[in-house]
Amino acid sequence: SLPHPPTMQTRRVTAPGGLQPSPRANSRLANPGSLPPPPAMKPTQLSNYGQNLARSMTIDEMRQLHRRALSEAEAKQTELRLVLASRYRELVGSSDEVTKMRERAQELHDLVQAL
Repeated sequence: SLPHPPTMQTRRVTAPGGLQPSPRANSRLANPGSLPPPPAMKPTQLSNYGQNLARSMTIDEMRQLHRRALSEAEAKQTELRLVLASRYRELVGSSDEVTKMRERAQELHDLVQAL
């Protein structure tokens, strides 16, 4: 029987020309979640960041990082929704209080006018 070719999970992505990841990139491979988010960059610099990730991670590690990023984004969206809902309730409550104060002020004004 023929030997099995390497699977996508074990294949390491390399740059064109067979360049190997830098030692710094290899140290990050032990914990792919420790990769820093891309700093504010120009579009060309951002593509270099992606190329560096592709050189230093396996396909499986990139998929894990992608899943983790999506999960974190969803968690942040949920957190934002909850904060906005809370602030909205506070705003509505404050609005109700202002309306009550206005009504009481009008009643007081009417009483003073009647004197």
